[in-house]
Amino acid sequence: MHQVKSKVGNARDIFLIRQATQEDVPGIMDIMAEAAADQEHPDWFVSDDEAYVREHISEHGYTIVARTVDGQTAGFFIVKYPEGEDNLGHYLDMEEEALGQVVVMDSTVVCSDYRGAGLQGRMLQAAEARIDKEKFHYLMCTIHPDNQFSRQNMESQGYEVKKITKCYGGLDRCILVKCI
Repeated sequence: MHQVKSKVGNARDIFLIRQATQEDVPGIMDIMAEAAADQEHPDWFVSDDEAYVREHISEHGYTIVARTVDGQTAGFFIVKYPEGEDNLGHYLDMEEEALGQVVVMDSTVVCSDYRGAGLQGRMLQAAEARIDKEKFHYLMCTIHPDNQFSRQNMESQGYEVKKITKCYGGLDRCILVKCI
């Protein structure tokens, strides 16, 4: 578990970053609903349902959660071990062996009340720290081409745009990769 103190420094801005449990799902779903309701950029975020989130707490990947010391969920980061067609490596025509070495850094959102505290990058670091580097060699994600904040966050952590294409039923996305 990591403690992260933001620039402001009061108790509301100290975050505990850890692996999520099933008890964190309601808070994750609240933040996901906030992101999905963003009317300014409705195609930047594709929300998942509660069953998907629950499956990615420990079964088909894992989830990192950031919580304030008073128990508020501030953000989350879902990591997916892809199977079949949902493997982003297909967009890059990766060979079968390489497809088995892909981890998808699937979904991340920071609650609007806590943006600007570096949580997306901190949760990414916590998520990457849990990856089995003997088994997985390619970390992949998608970001809307106009979402410069998220794109810069990922690029500053070593991710590179390899392709811009249509995903998720026709939405524009950059496919980013980091080799580990």
